Amino acid sequence: MEEEVNQRTVTLIVNTSRMTAGILARTMSRWLANEHQTLNRYAAERKMRREENEIPHGKMTIDELMEKDAGSESIPINNKDIKEFDKVARKYKIDYAMHRDISTQPPTYYIFFKPRDRDTMSAAFREFITSNNKKQEKKLMKQKLKEYKEMSRELKKKRARDKNRTRERSL
Repeated sequence: MEEEVNQRTVTLIVNTSRMTAGILARTMSRWLANEHQTLNRYAAERKMRREENEIPHGKMTIDELMEKDAGSESIPINNKDIKEFDKVARKYKIDYAMHRDISTQPPTYYIFFKPRDRDTMSAAFREFITSNNKKQEKKLMKQKLKEYKEMSRELKKKRARDKNRTRERSL
């Protein structure tokens, strides 16, 4: 490809030595358009070669996962925050597929993965579970804080009422 581009460049220089400025401008624009098409064609060919050789990674369909290697394992999950698992799986570069089973109430999610990823998968699940537990604890703490705020407001109102009553009695 590089040799072809160099040859075209030399040809353009030789051919343009006898042209006027207007003809040179038109020729250059045509040449650049042609070069752009050639480069696009080469880029498309490279991309196709890369895609043919590329094996999918990360989240994929169950069929793609089964085609990739033989056999798979699954883990059932009843969690609503299943999207959080996607972040953790990307971090650990796990090949997996999700399937939602609607027949159960609430729906059960199955995560299919390859047996060679078992150790990585267990580490990812540990991190996923600890992050979810931390979120649950934060939610509980926020809820308790709201309750304590309400209690303190009620106590302030009660104290204010008690002060008013004692003032009225003393008068």
